[in-house]
Amino acid sequence: MKPAGHVPAAILAALALVLGAASKAIHDREQTLAQGRVVLVQLAPVDPRSLMQGDYMALRFAIDNELAAPDPARRATPARYAVLTLDVQDRARLAGMSDKRPAGEAVAMRIRQRDGRPTIGPNAFFFQEGTADRYEAARWGEFRVAPDGSALLTHLRDADLNRLGEQLR
Repeated sequence: MKPAGHVPAAILAALALVLGAASKAIHDREQTLAQGRVVLVQLAPVDPRSLMQGDYMALRFAIDNELAAPDPARRATPARYAVLTLDVQDRARLAGMSDKRPAGEAVAMRIRQRDGRPTIGPNAFFFQEGTADRYEAARWGEFRVAPDGSALLTHLRDADLNRLGEQLR
């Protein structure tokens, strides 16, 4: 019989692996927030009845409407990246799609599948309870995009590109 305080090495190794993976994921996201390229993506209209639900806003992105469904005759899997061009105000337009992240200075965002449809961003933006009115004018999503194409939605902006929800102190 083993002593009560003995923990098998496999359990300790698994715990170390899980903690290491979580630590790397957190570090990668912090790097994206700190150093990622600012990219503004236009929001697409959402059913106004579902725009504000509790403490979040339902989101859709205009670029998602342009992402073509995969052609079964051409490829077995959909494109992995949306290749973007940015104007001087960092507003994105879809320039194309690619299976590989473009080399050089090109900005690319990973394409994910949600409910069978391709998308570049999340389907909701969460905010503090009681602050929904601050986000009603949202027309743009502000992302931080890492060189590997991963992107984090950080803010919403109005038609004049002003950040929404921030309080002046």
